[in-house]
Amino acid sequence: MSKFEKLGLGGTFDRLHSGHKLILDLALHYSEYIQIGLISEKYLHNHPKVLGDHILPFSKRHSALVNYFKSRNNRCSIVKIDSLGQDGQIASKSDLLALLVSQETYSGALAINRERNMLKKSPLILILSAIVTTNKGTKLSSSKIRKELFEKDS
Repeated sequence: MSKFEKLGLGGTFDRLHSGHKLILDLALHYSEYIQIGLISEKYLHNHPKVLGDHILPFSKRHSALVNYFKSRNNRCSIVKIDSLGQDGQIASKSDLLALLVSQETYSGALAINRERNMLKKSPLILILSAIVTTNKGTKLSSSKIRKELFEKDS
């Protein structure tokens, strides 16, 4: 597969872990430049997640991504995502050609393409990444990490 000029991916990227890093590196493999849609607190308020009150603030998640990309020639930009709908930045204003998605972000990517269709814009090519697992064979996810960190105290 040839590289895309610009590829997007999005998510919460809470507690940047090896699964996130693998997906970010995969995005760099598929594209010369990537745009990361980083989910905001406003979005999280409207779309609650497991133990969402323990998700790191936007500024800390943003800083973790910036620091990660410093070692990769900073071939990315990060945009704050407040919504995916009518006022969503991705569907209406995007110059992306493709999105790298996981199972968790696939439904959001479909919503973006539906919105692009209504706006008479070309759909984005969707690249589905594999599930990242731990050495024990279980799915690696921020939700699981939050559960391990914070449910012990309950």
